[in-house]
Amino acid sequence: MSRFDVVNIILATESMLIELIQFLQQPKIDHAFIRPLSERDVSIRDRVYRIYQSGFWLVALCNGKVIGCRGCKGIIDKQYGILEFSTTVVDSVFRGVGLATLLFQQGVKIAYTRYRPSVMKLDSWSTNKAVERIVLKLGFSKNRVYDDSEKRLPGMQSVEYILDCTKIHRYFCIA
Repeated sequence: MSRFDVVNIILATESMLIELIQFLQQPKIDHAFIRPLSERDVSIRDRVYRIYQSGFWLVALCNGKVIGCRGCKGIIDKQYGILEFSTTVVDSVFRGVGLATLLFQQGVKIAYTRYRPSVMKLDSWSTNKAVERIVLKLGFSKNRVYDDSEKRLPGMQSVEYILDCTKIHRYFCIA
């Protein structure tokens, strides 16, 4: 990315979902996940539409082309007010410039404003130190490490991070 490229992060509309699916289906994007999305029980297409219907997608656009995304499943546990984030990825060409951090920050702000959850959570694989740095900096804490054969290959563990939303204003300037 050059200093002349403009990146916009916007809420995906339904008309953008086909382009988002095509982005996630690219081998270099799909295989960036420890267990590629295409090898999971839910297809990429179904994943995109399910998340859109229950929550939202943020997409990062450069010159009108999807270069990153962040999914939010919305409230997954109404009794305890738990919100879950999903799929976050940035095209390798655009990594290292803070785009993932912006996707995380904006995702949290939108999710909090829209749903007012008690807790936000997300997971990643145990060796994904980039995600760990971002979420710990944003106030999430490591909650648990566990095996998840649906998302991870044998020998690779998942890490769940949580954010206590009573402390959210400290990190996101949300009243």
